[in-house]
Amino acid sequence: MRRLAAILTLVAVVSLLGASDVRGGAALFPAGKTTGPGAIATIVTDVTGGSFTLGKGLTTIRVQRAATSAAVVFQSSYVSAFVDECIASGFPDKQSSTANRFTGLIDGFVDTPSVLTALLQNFGDPHKAAITSQDYVECTSVAGRQILSFTAVIQFEK
Repeated sequence: MRRLAAILTLVAVVSLLGASDVRGGAALFPAGKTTGPGAIATIVTDVTGGSFTLGKGLTTIRVQRAATSAAVVFQSSYVSAFVDECIASGFPDKQSSTANRFTGLIDGFVDTPSVLTALLQNFGDPHKAAITSQDYVECTSVAGRQILSFTAVIQFEK
């Protein structure tokens, strides 16, 4: 019985590691299998106050892959709806909180179609773009505002 349980556990772990699907408790809509070279995005967003606080959700994103880059400044209603600031309730640190909030299809976060198109049209289908990982997560107080910044890898669904 113990051997059977060990084999089932091993199979479950291997199946989770075998695919490149975007996983994790994503608050964004989860992406399917992503492929191809990733683009690197630098994301800076105002997370000050509770839900829909004035100024919350003002966001800048710069995406770059090789010599191609694009940048936008926009108001994200997705971020505006956050109840917490830098670290969401139930998460021990800003890295895991940011991974939860910002892993998945990017069109839930960049929720203005013209902004999404301007940002990603030179890299692939904007509606198939997904944030697959985050790094260098920081939360900084600037003039009384809480600013969340991080780099992210963006890949595209097949």
